Amino acid sequence: MSGVRSSCQGWVMRDLAKRLILLFGLLGLAWAGPASASLRVDPFVVYIIPNTPSMSSVVQLTNVTDVQLPFEVTVVKRTVVDGREVDVPADDDFVIFPPQMIIRAGETQTLRIQWIADHIPTQSDSYYVYVTQVAAQVDPNVTGVRVNYQFGISVHVVPPGTEPNFEVAAVRPATNAEGVRGFEIDVRNTGNRFGRMSEHEMSLDGSHSWDRTALKNAVGTGFVLPGEHKTFFVPFDGPVTASSTVTLANRGPA
Repeated sequence: MSGVRSSCQGWVMRDLAKRLILLFGLLGLAWAGPASASLRVDPFVVYIIPNTPSMSSVVQLTNVTDVQLPFEVTVVKRTVVDGREVDVPADDDFVIFPPQMIIRAGETQTLRIQWIADHIPTQSDSYYVYVTQVAAQVDPNVTGVRVNYQFGISVHVVPPGTEPNFEVAAVRPATNAEGVRGFEIDVRNTGNRFGRMSEHEMSLDGSHSWDRTALKNAVGTGFVLPGEHKTFFVPFDGPVTASSTVTLANRGPA
């Protein structure tokens, strides 16, 4: 599929519960710095509201190592193609300043994220702004492992008035790969804003319930784009059939 790159190819990141990702690559037999090389990123999640002063935001990147680190910044848009979430290059939707940087040891660099798309979306759009360590030139005669780091900043463009709407399409008993009994639920987001399972309370057949904390512990954050559907496994030792009824109630962020 031209222009579309699956988020599972080359990227190790999914879910706002992880937020910070480290992509370790064996990029040759050369040592390029301490394995603890890292950035402190604040904030990890950015909300952009079109046609308001909140069309831009700043993120603080702090080099917490004892060596200077070069980075470059790229943007991908999270979208749904043929029922699967994929990442599409989207650098033209933003002005990122600076797009490249060298952060000295212990210092902080301000990264400005400015949304410049020429339209106001009818639903929320979600992006990753990737800050990737640039591979350094090293002596080819020195053996070792070179480690590259990549950090993902979640950026959401959220027009006013948009809301998620999670609907349970199917329920079925299931056992996961570890042999834990429970049930699977197919969830569709028919709203016009992204949502998270962790923002919901859940009930099963009116007799068993999960508050937001219990549901997050069971299925994780559970990020779902508008128009997307996902299947979640819920550990449960009670009776469940295909005719069981599961309801979700959005209670907002915990």
